[in-house]
Amino acid sequence: MKSTIVLSIFLALSLCSCMGRQEHQGENQYHGDSLKYEAAYGEAIPGHTTFPEAEKQGFFDRFNTTSPKTHTFRDARTGLVVQTSDYPSDWKVISKPLYTFDQKLPNFLVQVEGPNNLKHFNTPFKFYFTFSNPQMNQYVSSPMNQMLRPIVGNQQIHQEEVAPRMQRSGFTYVGTKAMPREEAYARKILKDKGTGQEQLEIVNTEWKSETGQRALATIVKVALQQPISQQDYVMVWFYGVAYTFVDGRHFEQTLDDLYASATSTKFNPQWEQYVTQLAQQRQREQARKSAMDHQNRMNARWASFNAHQQKMKGIWAAQDANHASFMNRNFGPGSDIGQKQFVNMINEQETVYNPLTGKNYQVNAGSTEYWMDSEGNYIQNNDLFYTPNGDINLNNREWVKVQKAF
Repeated sequence: MKSTIVLSIFLALSLCSCMGRQEHQGENQYHGDSLKYEAAYGEAIPGHTTFPEAEKQGFFDRFNTTSPKTHTFRDARTGLVVQTSDYPSDWKVISKPLYTFDQKLPNFLVQVEGPNNLKHFNTPFKFYFTFSNPQMNQYVSSPMNQMLRPIVGNQQIHQEEVAPRMQRSGFTYVGTKAMPREEAYARKILKDKGTGQEQLEIVNTEWKSETGQRALATIVKVALQQPISQQDYVMVWFYGVAYTFVDGRHFEQTLDDLYASATSTKFNPQWEQYVTQLAQQRQREQARKSAMDHQNRMNARWASFNAHQQKMKGIWAAQDANHASFMNRNFGPGSDIGQKQFVNMINEQETVYNPLTGKNYQVNAGSTEYWMDSEGNYIQNNDLFYTPNGDINLNNREWVKVQKAF
């Protein structure tokens, strides 16, 4: 997974925290939605009427009741500015970088306090994964068990986490809110900053209290499927929740201001360059590690091959000594070739001559041809088009085709 997803989802979370402005029937709501769309995108909602400049200016005056101030989100590791967002000047904004997902790339917790008992904050992301192969889930080590969880819907997260929290705080559930324009913006941010393979799910719920406050809770969940073999994959998913509380009559304006803050976010080009360089460095390190792992496996196989050959040399030497003793006792020194061939037939062996060493060697019988190096290691082969000298798995030794000695 690309680690920049975390940053883009922070934007989506900040943006979607302002979702929840109830869609009402009527002319006033129609005008408000159209004007806000024009304010954000410079054009009317498709199918809607463009409004006169004077009416637009009236909307801007209501929208910008206070002068904005810029808040800087900074990476604690490098000191680089990650991004900036504009907030109303009478809001107190605090942000804190977290490195639970990536030790070099933060996502941010944000806390906002302002007039009209405004409180806005987001929760840390919770990360999980699950394998498509159930057997792989069983082999996950115990420290990772707490992160092993099948993906669940946002409605279940709402029931397990959001609803109990809101009810304990004295709020009553009003309903869910579909905000297609804001969600489209969040998807655009994720598309620009992610891999293009992520699945995004957003759910907004509105709440009210007996004291006259209104609240919004927004769940943002992202899932990404990564292949680990031709048949299996791992699903990585994470979610966070944003909460907004404010006096009821200021609810709509507060959500507008949060939306404006989200759309004002600007990423620092130096930070984006740092992220790109970090990704490239990690790719090089992964490639180097893969190459070293491959070489270590090849060295282990070669060591095993050499050990086997040395063991066989000892066995053959003992057999040759016993055979020579037998031949000397029964046939005398210098037994003829026919006798040697007879013994080879009994032992299912052949005698070959190695031009690299000028010596004869005993090999297991039954192959079309034999290749041997200067140490007496040999390869049996029945493929007439095969040559071991081009095989990198054989440690680049020189191999020569040997001939039968008699």
